[in-house]
Amino acid sequence: MTGGPVRSDSNIKFYPNSFTARAPGIGLGYLCWTPHSPLPGPCMRVAPKKKKKTEFLNREISWLSFNERVLQEAQDSNVPLIERVRFLGIFSNNLDEFYRVRVASIRRAALFRSKSLDPMDFDPRQTLEEIRETVFHIQEKFNKTFDKLMVELRKEKIHFVSESELSPTQKVFVDRYFENRIRPYLVPLMLSGKTSFPPLNDTSIYLAIELGYKARKVSSAYALIEIPAELPRFVELPAEGQKRYVMFIDDAVRYRMRRVFGVFDYDQAKAYAIKITRDAELDIDDDLSKSLVDKMAKSLSQRKKGDYVRINYDREMPKDFLDFILKRTRIKDTENIIPGPRYHNRRDLMRFPDFGRKDLCFEPLEPAVHPRLRDKPSVMDEIRKADLLLHFPYHSFISILDLLREAAIDPHVRTIRISIYRLAKDSQVLNALINAARNGKRVVAVVEVQARFDEYNNILAVQALSEAGARVIPGVPGLKVHSKLIQISRREHGKTVRYVHIGTGNFHERSATIYSDTSLLTCHRDIGREVRKLFEFFESNYTRHTFRHLAVSPFNTRRRFTDLINGEIAFARRKLPASIILKMNNLVDASLIRKLYEASQEGVKVQLIIRGVCSLIPGVQGMSENISVISVLGRFLEHSRIMVFHNNGKTLYFISSADWMVRNIDFRVEVSTPVYDEGLKKELAHYLSLQLSPDARSRVIDERHQNKFRVPASGKTFDPQIAAYRYFRGSSGEKQA
Repeated sequence: MTGGPVRSDSNIKFYPNSFTARAPGIGLGYLCWTPHSPLPGPCMRVAPKKKKKTEFLNREISWLSFNERVLQEAQDSNVPLIERVRFLGIFSNNLDEFYRVRVASIRRAALFRSKSLDPMDFDPRQTLEEIRETVFHIQEKFNKTFDKLMVELRKEKIHFVSESELSPTQKVFVDRYFENRIRPYLVPLMLSGKTSFPPLNDTSIYLAIELGYKARKVSSAYALIEIPAELPRFVELPAEGQKRYVMFIDDAVRYRMRRVFGVFDYDQAKAYAIKITRDAELDIDDDLSKSLVDKMAKSLSQRKKGDYVRINYDREMPKDFLDFILKRTRIKDTENIIPGPRYHNRRDLMRFPDFGRKDLCFEPLEPAVHPRLRDKPSVMDEIRKADLLLHFPYHSFISILDLLREAAIDPHVRTIRISIYRLAKDSQVLNALINAARNGKRVVAVVEVQARFDEYNNILAVQALSEAGARVIPGVPGLKVHSKLIQISRREHGKTVRYVHIGTGNFHERSATIYSDTSLLTCHRDIGREVRKLFEFFESNYTRHTFRHLAVSPFNTRRRFTDLINGEIAFARRKLPASIILKMNNLVDASLIRKLYEASQEGVKVQLIIRGVCSLIPGVQGMSENISVISVLGRFLEHSRIMVFHNNGKTLYFISSADWMVRNIDFRVEVSTPVYDEGLKKELAHYLSLQLSPDARSRVIDERHQNKFRVPASGKTFDPQIAAYRYFRGSSGEKQA
C-alpha cells in the first residue's frame, strides 16, 4: 500500500488517502466505516501547519486548477458563444460535486486525527483554507465572465431580463406561465424561531423571502420557497422581431411573489437566492442480514440528510437574515459560507437554449460507424477476423449495442457476462441484456450499486435484470467494480470462443457522445481466458487468479506498471532509447509519481496528458526535468486512459479503466489490457501524436497552476479533437488528419 499504514489499532490498519480499514488475514474482505460510526481511537482537530516545499502538488488545488481550465473555455472568444455559456454551467456543476465529495471528505479528515492521513502530507485544515481562497478567486473570474457573456449575448440579440425589466407583453406571458406552470409546484415554508427549520435539499435553489411593510424598517416574517427542479431552469419569452428574450425561473417567481403570499397583507417581499451543498458520502451499515442493494437503498434516503458542507447566498442578503439561516442550519465553518451574485445553480447553464442560433453553437459532428463495421451484418464476424478499437465519440456507440443485440439472438451464444458501472436512463444496453435473458441466454451482470450519484439508477437495473432471469451480482464487498467488460461465450466448431470488450468508458449511450473513450474488441484467446477468470472472482470473491496479460486492480496493477517503468529505467541506464507516454484523467498516486521522478532522473523521457488532477510537478531540475505535462480540454471530455512504454523499440500499448490513484489501483476492480495488434498500435500512436503535437490546442501544467496555452511552433493552432474526428472517419483508420 502506498506510504504504508499510518496507524495500527488491534487488527485494523488505516491506510493513507483512504477511509477504508483492511483487516489482515481475511483475503479481500474489507472492514468499512463511515464518519458517523465510532472512530477506533481519539478524534482530534488538526492544527494548521506551515506550508513546506513538497514533491507533490496538492490534489484539491490541482482539481480547482482543472476547473479553471473549464472556465477558460468560457472565456475563449474562439469558442462559439452559446457553448461558452454552457461551459459556465459545466464549471458550476463541477464545483458543486467537488464540495459534495472532496471538501466533505477533507472536513472529515480534519476531524479524524492529529496527523494527516494524506501520503503527500498535506494538512487538511490548511487545504480547506487554500480551497476557500482559491474558490473565491476563481468565483470572481466566473462572475466577471458571466457578466461579459451577457453583454455578448445582447450583441447577438439574445437578452436576459429580470422581473423588473419585463415589457407589458412579457408581463402578460409571465403571468400566464407562472399560474399554469410554476405555481402548482410552489410550497412556501414560513420560518420562525418557534418552528423547526426545514431540511434543505442538496444543491436545490431556494429563495429566502423577507416579508414586511415599506413603511417599516424591520422585517415582519421570513419564508423559504424551493425553485421547482421539475421545471426548465429558463423561461423563453415571446420573441420581438429578431430579438430573443429569456429569464431565469427564479425571476418569474420573484415577479409573482406577492401573489404567492397573497393571504397576508404585507406590501413588500424581498427574495435572496441560497443554495445548500451536503456531504454526499453514504453510510452503509454492517448488518449482514441485509443485502447490499437494501443497504444502498436505505443509505440513499439518508444522503438527503448529510451534513451541510457549503452555503452559497446572495451577497445582498441582510446580515440579520443570513445569521438567522446560519443559526438554524447550524453551519459554522466560515470557509464554506460563500457570498455571490443574485443567481445560483448556474450548472443549469449547461442546458442553456440555443434559440435556433446554430451559428453560435459547435458544428455538429455525427459519430461514424467504424469503417470495418459499416454495412456488416455481424460484429462478431469482424472481431474474429482481427481486433478492432472503437474511439468514442468519434465512432458510434451503436456498434456496442449491435454486438449485444447480435449475441442476444445468436443460437450459438451460450453466455453474456458484463460489468456495469453507469448506465443511461432508458438504457438500450439494459434492454439488450434483458432480451438475451428472455431468449434463454445465461446473462451474468455485475452491477456496481455504489457508483456515486448513479446508485438509484443501478438499483433499478439490478431489479430489472433480476426480473428477466439474469444473474445479478451487485458489486464486490469492500471493492468498487469500475472495469468496463463484456464477455460473450459462443460455441464454434465444438469449442468455446470468447468475444471480449475492454474499455475505458461506461456503457452509457449519452456519455459516449460527449466523452472521449476507447474500447478494445477482441477474441484473443489468452485475454478471453483472463477476463473469464475475473468474472469467476466476481462470482466467488475468495477465488484469486494470476493475470499474465491483463493488469487487474487490486491484484497486479501497481506491480505491473511499476515493473514497466523500471524497464524503461534499465534501458536508459544502458544508454538505450527510453520513453513513457501516459494519458489519463488524474495522476495522484504518490508511489507511482515517485517512480516517474526516478525515471526522469535516469533520463527517461516522460510525456503526460492529464485532463484533470495532476499531483506530479514537472520540469524541476534534479527531480523531473525530463517530464512534461499537458492538458487537453475541448468540446469533448477527455476520458480515455492510454499507457505507452517504448520497451527498446518493441513498444507496449495499454488502455485502461483506471487512473493512477490509490483508490483505482488498490481499492477498485479495474482492468488494463494490452493492445497486441500492430495496426491498432499505429492507430493509438497517431491519436496520441495529435494531442502531443506542439501545434495542438492544449495547456501546460506547472507548479504555479498558470494554465497557459502552449505556443504553437508553426504559429497556428489546431484542435486535436477535430483532427481525431477526421482521422477516425478514415476508411481503414490509417488516414492522416
